[in-house]
Amino acid sequence: MSSLVIKLLILLCVAAAAVFVLFQLGSSAASFTFEFREDVIDLNILNTVRREANVGNLSDVNLEELSTRELLLTMHSHIDNANTLCNRKIRMGYTGDGGWEICDDPDVRPRVPCIIYSFGISYDFSFDDDAAKLYGCHVYSFDPSMRREKDFYDRSSHVHFYKIGLSGTTYVNQDNKWLLMTFRDIREKLGHTNTTVDIVKMDIESSEWEALPEMVASGELRRVKQLLLEYHLVDQTRDYLLPRLKAIQAVESVGFQKFYVHKNHACTVSSVFPVTRTRCYEVHYLKR
Repeated sequence: MSSLVIKLLILLCVAAAAVFVLFQLGSSAASFTFEFREDVIDLNILNTVRREANVGNLSDVNLEELSTRELLLTMHSHIDNANTLCNRKIRMGYTGDGGWEICDDPDVRPRVPCIIYSFGISYDFSFDDDAAKLYGCHVYSFDPSMRREKDFYDRSSHVHFYKIGLSGTTYVNQDNKWLLMTFRDIREKLGHTNTTVDIVKMDIESSEWEALPEMVASGELRRVKQLLLEYHLVDQTRDYLLPRLKAIQAVESVGFQKFYVHKNHACTVSSVFPVTRTRCYEVHYLKR
């Protein structure tokens, strides 16, 4: 058999194999469907999120009417979407965990005399020190868990520490003897009752869900220009999600908008979402 005939036979075999493979792939693609399971990302879930989740303004949403699934989609998708622009963000504190973004736009920039509250320190004063140095603000740092610290002391001329925690009521926790106070009572204690607070930073390990409703109900949150806080999400039940979405709704009802959101990757979880989700969202709000 000549070499030419052999070459032609080889080419025919290759072509036939290619046609067979393409046919099989086409048949598989036509019959394959994606399951909606917790351990598999549904490639159509992005459309589901857009259809079923409320990622925009929550003010007109009746959360009571949402199913558990809709509450879950709304919680993660809404938190993760910024809805206002900050042209100039400046990071205060460490570049990793412990640092936060301040919006430095002229209409919300802290100016002397200015006040910053920082709740949740865990021996990391990098945000507090940087903000005091850059803006010349008096920074009030709060953390009841820092047992090695005095109940009160001046860390510097502009950074003042209090061994007090933020909560929805004022009381002493009998388990660990921590003094916990409402936002209103803390402002009264410091003589700031009628004073605007330029920035409130909160990283208080789920206690934000107790503190925020009181901050809104008392009217004190209206006197804050920027709110930087970490939302902690540890459950997916309706009883857990609904009051927390209502707290977020209440925060936004007084005029706060998200200018930056950061997922804390230390809390990253697998889910059906098309992008990374986490149990800890660092959300940066401003009010113009």
